[in-house]
Amino acid sequence: MPVVTLAGGRRLSYAQAGPDDGRPVLVLHGAIGSPLRPSPELAAAIQALGLRYLMVSRPGFGGSDPSPGRSLVGFAHDLAGLAEVLGLARVAVVGVSAGGPYAIACAHAIPDRVAAVATVSSPSPAFRPWAAPGTAPGARVALATIAAAPGVTTAVGNVAAGLVRRHPRLLLRAMTLGADAGDRELLDDPPRAVAAVDGFLAATATGVGGLMDDYVLSTRPWGFALADVRAEVQLWHGTGDRLVPPVHAVHLAAGLPRHRLTLAPADGHFFFRRRLLDILSPLAAALAGPGPGRDATDP
Repeated sequence: MPVVTLAGGRRLSYAQAGPDDGRPVLVLHGAIGSPLRPSPELAAAIQALGLRYLMVSRPGFGGSDPSPGRSLVGFAHDLAGLAEVLGLARVAVVGVSAGGPYAIACAHAIPDRVAAVATVSSPSPAFRPWAAPGTAPGARVALATIAAAPGVTTAVGNVAAGLVRRHPRLLLRAMTLGADAGDRELLDDPPRAVAAVDGFLAATATGVGGLMDDYVLSTRPWGFALADVRAEVQLWHGTGDRLVPPVHAVHLAAGLPRHRLTLAPADGHFFFRRRLLDILSPLAAALAGPGPGRDATDP
């Protein structure tokens, strides 16, 4: 994966799909990391919308250096640094699941850099991850256990990552813990299953410390108020999501001054893969319009 060096010397890694002159969309992954390669559906969406699709690994994931004590806003500035190195005046940002709060942090901290922001299946600051009404009991127990003993679960997680390398289906079982039928169907699809496992193994190649740091950060206050986010945020959430229940989206919509909320009936947590064109098209359109660093006559 390509790596850029930020101003402080820390490395940030990313994977790219689409041409260098495409409309740049920064994709902020969920809890287990970014896929290594686009699915056929994603490849088709990238081509149709003319995207430069940049999947950025957060600190401690894959080739990105750890950043002890990091914050949501701090990572937003990391992304601004990445854009600067790559020569991108404006970008769109989409945060999926655990990446959602980071996308909202971009809308708050670097609004002049982002043309559009979207979240998919995102948590909100209203509830700790295990405490939201509607969370599947199995997921509730697992998430609360991790929060109570992050050191122990990191050690166990490193052992589990080794097991996943030998028995990939273990990861898929964990991902479908309490998931709805639609999510289980998606993860039963062999190409998607392979992509999920490969992405997790790449993200945890040096251990699960980054994943655990990411989760612990999600249990803390975000460091800014939703009411202070001035950029518009497009919120997408499946009504059947039992991992991050839709009450999170309702809270985000109530708190954000500017938003567009789309609830996907009968869809679960992983529905981003079903609605790629719907979600990515407004981001591509925003990048085509005038804004900082782009003239109204630019293509």
